[in-house]
Amino acid sequence: MIEKIKAFYSNQKVKWFSRFLYYLLILLLLFFMYGFNDASAGTYIYNDF
Repeated sequence: MIEKIKAFYSNQKVKWFSRFLYYLLILLLLFFMYGFNDASAGTYIYNDF
């Protein structure tokens, strides 16, 4: 049973798909954290210059 699980996770397509989901989750999280604000909504670093 453990050998089947190791073989499943060592498959190249499974590795690619898991990395794809991981980075997609990070991008979606960043979008939901910062995507709903525009430049005039919050403090902008160059407003005081």
